[in-house]
Amino acid sequence: MTETPEEFRQRVDRIDIKFYYEDVEKRAGPFRTLAFEYEKLAVDYSNKSFQTVTYLNGGALVAIPTAMAFFRADVAKTDVLFTAGLFVTGLFFVVLAQAAAFFTMAKRAEASDRLRCEQFNRVASLGFPHDTPQNTEYLKLADDRHADANKRLGHSDIYRIAGLVFFGASLIAFVIGCGWGARTVLAAKERVETPGIDKPIK
Repeated sequence: MTETPEEFRQRVDRIDIKFYYEDVEKRAGPFRTLAFEYEKLAVDYSNKSFQTVTYLNGGALVAIPTAMAFFRADVAKTDVLFTAGLFVTGLFFVVLAQAAAFFTMAKRAEASDRLRCEQFNRVASLGFPHDTPQNTEYLKLADDRHADANKRLGHSDIYRIAGLVFFGASLIAFVIGCGWGARTVLAAKERVETPGIDKPIK
């Protein structure tokens, strides 16, 4: 049985598309694998960074009463509350950064699932002649999934930027809290050791 010119053209189109995807995979596959490995490393580093900032703020919050007892510092309650508030704020920012990291990964996972559906629909479209209703429908579904995936990737980038901002804010809160706490303790210690400034000598 011989092929008609239209059947031959459709078969060539399917073969060309098949070779196109194989060539893209051969050329782009190593870079995709490398990008995945870098993303795993980035996730690992971010987890360690979250733990470090949590330990810093939490440890400093616990260390405030100990430091003041050690130096026998007589400080105002407002200074203590302000210093503790900075460390609590730092912990709160860590929680927000972790939530942003979760949504970043969740949106990327959703985008990958949409891209998987896109490829399924593009392969399914090859089972029907070009420009037929079934072929067009599958291609339209593939385009819709691709657009949805790009939208979710855009959202993940926004969450990633927000996570970086919250992480930086947590670190800044820790640094300011340490500086303010140290200034308060040293100032109180100087008042105790220097006679005639705050209290008369007994």
